[in-house]
Amino acid sequence: MFTDSFYPAIDGVIVSIDSTCRELQKRGHEVVIFAPSALGKTVDGPNYRIVWLPARRFGHYEGYRISVYPSGIVSRIKDESPDIIHSHGISFAGIQALIASRNTGIKNVLTYHTMLTEAANFYSPPIMPVDVIMRLAWIYQRNYLRRPHAVIIPTKAIQQELIRQGIVARRWAVIPTGVDCNRFSDKISGKHVRERLSLDGTKMLLAVGRIAKEKNLELMLQGFSRLLMVRDEVRLVIVGKGPAMEEYKTLAGNLGISDKVIFAGFVPDDDLPSYYAACDAFVIASRFETQGLVALEAMACAKPVAGLNHRALPEIIQDGKNGYLFEDDPQSFSNCLERALDDRDHVSREARKTAESYSIEICTGRLIELYKEISGKG
Repeated sequence: MFTDSFYPAIDGVIVSIDSTCRELQKRGHEVVIFAPSALGKTVDGPNYRIVWLPARRFGHYEGYRISVYPSGIVSRIKDESPDIIHSHGISFAGIQALIASRNTGIKNVLTYHTMLTEAANFYSPPIMPVDVIMRLAWIYQRNYLRRPHAVIIPTKAIQQELIRQGIVARRWAVIPTGVDCNRFSDKISGKHVRERLSLDGTKMLLAVGRIAKEKNLELMLQGFSRLLMVRDEVRLVIVGKGPAMEEYKTLAGNLGISDKVIFAGFVPDDDLPSYYAACDAFVIASRFETQGLVALEAMACAKPVAGLNHRALPEIIQDGKNGYLFEDDPQSFSNCLERALDDRDHVSREARKTAESYSIEICTGRLIELYKEISGKG
């Protein structure tokens, strides 16, 4: 597997890769990760080997690095002699994977995790208009995505969006990232988290993810400020870190809700299930998601999820049945949160059932079948 981001950084792509690799290893498969790092050496991963590629820092994103194509990587791939090359990105690592595939004859599949054009809205160079960046990004993607032997997308909604943009793949495969329904479950206690955050006797809303512009936290904070006009006992806990942290703390202050919003920062993986267990409802306002793994983690803990009615989330969340949907509007967000807080028992059981249908065992099984098909080694 090739990836542009990996530990010590934390994001949805990294969590997806890690959980999939662990399940593959559990089933007796061998996995080797090629990831960017300044270390330039191979070390043992949790259940798999990691080849750290020489890299340089990526802008202002702490922990993220850009890998530099090393001259010996094709030889290394030949020595490993894998059955399949699986890339998790369409930039530096993805290009390295394509080159390795072409030079070794080993089939290459790609998982499309990130809407590149959405990122362009927030990170395009100021010397070039965003609409130009968007057009160039779609041209690049049309050219790139026709090259892998299969393109894996986590939801049908993203596949349809790519097809509408004129992208033609050799083979489409809709395979979500699975959620660990044993690690995230309704049997976990969140009592110590509530005690740590001094939230006993209050309602807790939870958001998990990078604190970045593309995650649409403006809507979350603006909508939460409206909710507080009618539900003063509610607190919003935001777990994660990122480049927009100070900006959003300032926004919370300007909205007069700093005392009702807790920026919890980075939370260790071992503690994350307890945060889901502690909350009364989970919220996700991002327009960026190709799947929304954090929503499934919350649903696995039998929590009502309030999600933006956009892109991949409506494919997972059925309004009023296993969760709630809101529009890109602060009042809609506020109204949705009231429903989630008041009707949480109504959807909890269906939320858990939905998560079980996306279990890591089911989704990894589908991935293995694709590997067999593409490699011809079934």
